[in-house]
Amino acid sequence: MDIIFNAMLFLVNGFKHLFDLMNVSGGYGWAIIALTTFIRLVTWPLNSAQTRSMAKMQELQPKIKQLQERYKEEPQKMQQEMMRFYAEHKFNPFSGCLPMLVQIPIFIGLYGMLVSPDFLALAGNDRFLFIDNLAHPLMSHSGKALDNKFNVLEKDRFVTGKKLNVTFNSGAKAEYPVTDPNQVLRVEPQPLIPGEPVSLRLNPKFLGGEGFPESFIRKIKSADLVVVNDSTKELERLAFTPTPPNAGDLKRAETDPAAAAWTLASQAPTVKGVSVVHWGVLILILLYTLAMVLYQRSMTKNSPPAEGAQAQMMKLMPFMFVGFLFFFPIPAGVILYLVATMLLMWVQNAWVHWSDARKKNGKPPASRVIDVKPET
Repeated sequence: MDIIFNAMLFLVNGFKHLFDLMNVSGGYGWAIIALTTFIRLVTWPLNSAQTRSMAKMQELQPKIKQLQERYKEEPQKMQQEMMRFYAEHKFNPFSGCLPMLVQIPIFIGLYGMLVSPDFLALAGNDRFLFIDNLAHPLMSHSGKALDNKFNVLEKDRFVTGKKLNVTFNSGAKAEYPVTDPNQVLRVEPQPLIPGEPVSLRLNPKFLGGEGFPESFIRKIKSADLVVVNDSTKELERLAFTPTPPNAGDLKRAETDPAAAAWTLASQAPTVKGVSVVHWGVLILILLYTLAMVLYQRSMTKNSPPAEGAQAQMMKLMPFMFVGFLFFFPIPAGVILYLVATMLLMWVQNAWVHWSDARKKNGKPPASRVIDVKPET
């Protein structure tokens, strides 16, 4: 996944540079849209195959339901008849799954890049059209990024970026990977006390791929690392310095001897956060809802109407996804990606249905003239 993550970060920065050359403001917002469009074009054949498979399944669904009802008392017979039915109609019920499986790593990598501290460090303070900040979720107590203080509430948690930039006592510099950004930090106090400094220590075993031994840490002059309040996506770049174990570390050493070693530690001032609604993000969510409804209608336009629980589920599904955006701190950049994706899916679905209908209802092929010799 790191390969996909790095590729996505490289591409979005490339698109951003292109928009900068064109003197277009809101470069990272446009870069997200451009990257989403690029990926949809690359995966166009797979998406088209998936759309056609879903349309065929919807077309055959009434007959499939009849078979299931007819042989509901004979499961083995039902399976045989279903296989025969699929063979007669030249349809593979799993043909729509393969395109989806191929694309899953791509979209996971893209999503991971958009919520990563590495991307937020570059684009976090960017405006885009009506969006004040691409890092803002719908509602948060976030402060301003990179102002060297966190706006926090008691239960907030932190994650880090994937790269630790180190300066040694000798003056040499190096970059090391953080192998698990979700676990490398030890944060005190717990729960947090807004207005009091938060202490952050790095667990050496998650640094540098194989971990940092104490002797190596003592050679470091300072290290800087991106740290993100995971509850608000507020980002700061903190300086860490070699520090001996504190009382909490020595207590943990009773069960974990490695806790008594030197670590890289930092302190960051905090203020009590006040939750506010970011109206630009709300507009994005409403646009996403509209795009999803349009896409759903285009998918069911030429198919028999669903009945019962299936119909209710199809109606509720868009609002279930939207509810997720209301209750989880999803950054505006991710929602922008979702809006662009849904609109492109709608366009592609409309194009596939239009082109297939045109082929089906177009002019018949010109007949060939065959010379037939009269019988003698």
